[in-house]
Amino acid sequence: FFSSRRRHTRYISVTGVQTCALPIWAYKESKKIPEINEDRAEDAATMLFKQTGAQFVAIFKVNQMFGTRVLYRAYTKEGREKSVEGIDVGLFSQNPANNADLIKLMENEVPCSEYKEPQSEIGLWYMAQGVTYTCRTSVPPDSFKFFGQITVGWKDRPESVEQAKTMLGIAASMLTRKGP
Repeated sequence: FFSSRRRHTRYISVTGVQTCALPIWAYKESKKIPEINEDRAEDAATMLFKQTGAQFVAIFKVNQMFGTRVLYRAYTKEGREKSVEGIDVGLFSQNPANNADLIKLMENEVPCSEYKEPQSEIGLWYMAQGVTYTCRTSVPPDSFKFFGQITVGWKDRPESVEQAKTMLGIAASMLTRKGP
């Protein structure tokens, strides 16, 4: 073994091939990233249904280090929809509209717009719910601390998009795990 001062990683030569411990470091670092307060997911979804008249609520776990965005919980007015949970739609994609929304989320904006075509595999589920309008917010509702996402969809544009954005901010706060 020897250390490299430049990269702060360890290397080992195995049959003449150098292997790097960087993946192990990345995994350990990813464990330090804050996570969604899982105990509050159903409460947040229930509040959003009641306060905004949403058709669905989707809660994603985001890991920027690994470029993942996994649907953690999916709810319709009838209850939890487990068939789509666990799908990783990735962070950035080939879809410019999706990428533009992600940048807005990272800047603590709440993008809301008509939903005319699916932006991902989960988007197909949104469409199956009859959704034509969506809003997204980051968890937590703070710039550059993007470790979760809430997407809410409606059959028609909500009467008050501003109220929907306010309720999304409250839901994002509910899902933000406070310190130890």
